[in-house]
Amino acid sequence: MLASPPHPDEPITAVCAATYYADLIPAFAFVFRVNSTGTRFTVYATEQHRWLINSTYTLTISEHNSKPDRVPLWLSTDEAAFLRHCLGLLGQRWQDAITEAEAGAQHPATGEQASPGHVNVEPTPAGYQAIAGRFRNELHRVQDLVRRLDQLQPTTTPDTGTDTATDADADDS
Repeated sequence: MLASPPHPDEPITAVCAATYYADLIPAFAFVFRVNSTGTRFTVYATEQHRWLINSTYTLTISEHNSKPDRVPLWLSTDEAAFLRHCLGLLGQRWQDAITEAEAGAQHPATGEQASPGHVNVEPTPAGYQAIAGRFRNELHRVQDLVRRLDQLQPTTTPDTGTDTATDADADDS
């Protein structure tokens, strides 16, 4: 029995204690020791230097088997902030495209005939509305990704130190 059990919300870490070549299968075995629980487990990999002896690793739980269409993602704070920044720029571009398509829907069709050898490809107002709807679906997809990212790891902007989780909520339209 452990002297003091780990706190349930505490991240679980494991130290790579040993490595050896597994004879029965063509792989390298890595033995990890979980200090907080006093347990050990072995992981097999094809790369000899996949994990380093005496290095500490954080264990995560993923619902990979029950959700094969999901990919677990581990990001540093800087990587999460950069991803959120990129998603913010993408969301703004989708918003601009929606605004442009909705403006196009407000213009009456010009009815201009294309000059010989050319095709008139301007959408009708209904076509512009359909385009705006598709762009809006993509914007919602980006906003969902931002919300998911913010739930996993709230980020702060480096220059102001303010929480950016509220930025995605302000962009909802």
